Amino acid sequence: MQTIPYLSIQTEDELNRYSQHLIDDADINWIAIDTEFIRTDTYFAELSLVQIQDNQGEVAIIDPLAIQENGQLTGLIDLLCEPGLLKVFHSARQDIEVLYQLAHKMPVSIFDTQLAAIFFKHGDIAGFARVVEAEFNHKLPKTQTRTNWHARPLSEEQIQYAIDDVHYLAPLYEKFMQALTPQQLHAVQQDCQALLDESLYKPDTKQAGRKVKGVRNFKPKQLAIVYALAEWRERFAIEHNQPKKWVMSDEVIVGIAKRPPQTVEALYKVPHVKPSSVKDYGTQWIECIDQVFATSPENWPQPEPKPAPVTPQEDVLLNLCLSYCQQIALDYRINMHNLIHKSELQELIRTSSSDSLSGWRALLVLKPLQSLLKGQADLHIEQGIVFLKRH
Repeated sequence: MQTIPYLSIQTEDELNRYSQHLIDDADINWIAIDTEFIRTDTYFAELSLVQIQDNQGEVAIIDPLAIQENGQLTGLIDLLCEPGLLKVFHSARQDIEVLYQLAHKMPVSIFDTQLAAIFFKHGDIAGFARVVEAEFNHKLPKTQTRTNWHARPLSEEQIQYAIDDVHYLAPLYEKFMQALTPQQLHAVQQDCQALLDESLYKPDTKQAGRKVKGVRNFKPKQLAIVYALAEWRERFAIEHNQPKKWVMSDEVIVGIAKRPPQTVEALYKVPHVKPSSVKDYGTQWIECIDQVFATSPENWPQPEPKPAPVTPQEDVLLNLCLSYCQQIALDYRINMHNLIHKSELQELIRTSSSDSLSGWRALLVLKPLQSLLKGQADLHIEQGIVFLKRH
């Protein structure tokens, strides 16, 4: 492994000086940043390490655990919130999630190379190591993938492994910036801005039920039970800083909502339920159900309205558009479910637009399909490949 020199930041004063240096230096306008964290037995991810390489090539390792023993991470927060300094991440959302918890402040001015990688046909969820190998023909080591980043002291091998993430992230950003078209860059910037929506990272216990899977075709009363139990679970997990599925999984919530038990004893018959959880919390779950029954039905959550059935002619257009989307998904190595949903295609056919298709999805499928549906472009087949040709 290549040994890369770095600045070690272990105290609040060192962090403040370093952060102010990055903010004040006119020659530094962007930094590559990555984090290490653990989240095995907690609700909130816990920050273990921050790696930074500035656009002049200097690398710094910030140890938040050492700093927080006698100080605060204010300098890091100031750095993240500095609008004049671009922060380059790969798969930014998970880093932003853990950094947001430091002071409940959103970073500003970011760039996500995972989003940019879509336009270079690496796929929509391309891991950093895979992109680096494809772009630089360099295989990053995997020796520390399961390391405990909270353990101290960190070995030099661990530190160099962590540095690799920003050491290659910086040139990856530079390479992508040279190759992205203005339209592609704008699309990436749109998606990066969407990642800075605070609601993505701020728990909303009242809306926790929206994230429960397996509730399609549920009636309002069943949805009300799902919402009540999901809210209880979210509050409990936050208060005790535990993974929410430790106490109650989605399958258990759905099972209870399908056939609401009236007693604690009946909860033991719910599929996948943990007897220990019923023993400890069953009374509270029954109270949640009773509160739903005591609530006026007009206050129960309503199922999402279903769109009108597809007409035979719309079905023709759906299949035509779908063939193009499937080709794009294949060409760009994108999961079709992440590229476009049938409901979005249906909305596009009926209204010529779709509010949910923005950023890279707008560039890859929305705008081409709008041209196709308006008769401004045609689908062609060449050597067995579907492509769109504008008039």
